Amino acid sequence: LMIKSKKSVDLLIPDNRQVNINKGHDFEHYVAHLFTARNNYFAIQEWTTDHSDKRAGIKVESDSKPDFIVRYKPDNECFAVEAKWRAYPLYDPKIRDYVIQWAEPYQIKNYQMFSRKMNIPVFIAIGLAGTPKNPGFMFCIPLEEAGYPKLFRSILKKYQREPPDKPFFWDTIHKKLR
Repeated sequence: LMIKSKKSVDLLIPDNRQVNINKGHDFEHYVAHLFTARNNYFAIQEWTTDHSDKRAGIKVESDSKPDFIVRYKPDNECFAVEAKWRAYPLYDPKIRDYVIQWAEPYQIKNYQMFSRKMNIPVFIAIGLAGTPKNPGFMFCIPLEEAGYPKLFRSILKKYQREPPDKPFFWDTIHKKLR
């Protein structure tokens, strides 16, 4: 009876891990909408769904890929996008400024290996503040500019998208997502 009661409570009141997973999924949907808003330009070829369960010791290799592989329809160019939402920046006492902790070093290496193997660029779409469904700020950073787990204000300013809900644009000349 106690085990059944605990399972029922877990379904009604999700733990912090599940709340964070849900926020991540909400932000992925937000990012997907910024591509599908321009249906005649973009097609989402793949959307990786995270299935790993670290607590149960289950690892799924596809979880190490970026969230999306997107195809720019006019010339069939592909690129990948990893979506990350953060509620707020973190203060880093070493540099005496705020940073966004966007990934672990192993994740960055996975995205770099994916980019080389698939021969496509990877971009990091970061939503900050607000909610995952309506972030206050949005950044779209090429992976080569996001090679460290913490992103500094100078990088964020360079790749800020204004307004945050503006549909994506593929710059075919520079091979950049804006």
